[in-house]
Amino acid sequence: MTALLMDLGNTRWKMAHAEGAEIAQLVNGAYDDQAGLRAAAMRAANGEVDGVWIASVVDSDTTRIVISTLQECLGVASRQVRTTDPMPDLVSGYRKPEQLGIDRVLAMVAARAQSAQPLCVIDAGTAVTIDFVDPGGQHRGGFILPGRRMFRECLLANTSIPRDQEVDEKAVLGRDTATAVALAARYAVIGIVERFVAGPHALFPGLEVRSFVGGGDADRLMDLLPRPCTKLDDLVLRGLAVIAAGGES
Repeated sequence: MTALLMDLGNTRWKMAHAEGAEIAQLVNGAYDDQAGLRAAAMRAANGEVDGVWIASVVDSDTTRIVISTLQECLGVASRQVRTTDPMPDLVSGYRKPEQLGIDRVLAMVAARAQSAQPLCVIDAGTAVTIDFVDPGGQHRGGFILPGRRMFRECLLANTSIPRDQEVDEKAVLGRDTATAVALAARYAVIGIVERFVAGPHALFPGLEVRSFVGGGDADRLMDLLPRPCTKLDDLVLRGLAVIAAGGES
């Protein structure tokens, strides 16, 4: 099955083709660029597309506009994947499953397709999400933090900290304000992962936990995260591809 995948993220949309569980031909754009969305969809229509699979964390109006545009351009059915849908090899750990973001769910689905070990899945984008999954596919829960830029903006908006933006990316400790803020955002993520992957508070004592990290700030975290750790780009699209290939919705 050839599927068109759409990740409607917090700030931009991403589109990809999937042949089975493999993704290719990635393109992204802004929600206010309808011409760009139409052009990308029309390029997709030049190939054979059996269906459109969509994950959205944006408002319902924006989601509806994107779905309508895709259906108009492609003439094939669109299927929006939701948090409460059955997922391959994954069970939500939320008390109210509908509150768990579909982006987090699909990131875990993508990671589960790579490994049956205990998992720590980190998606470092506009927000940073950290989720833990046991070997049986049970989601144990997780965390949501501000992303690097949001961390800085929230802090500076409520303090008189200088607005200097020059960061020493190689520093271990902050010796200027901008670096201190940037490192705090980074180490907050690393500290959470280390606490629950190793040591007396480890969620899976005696078992090796494999971490997967994606998102725009993945490279800033990779070298600091406990090993084994794998960078896995486009987590949401990869999760959609797994579901499309397996027929789950």
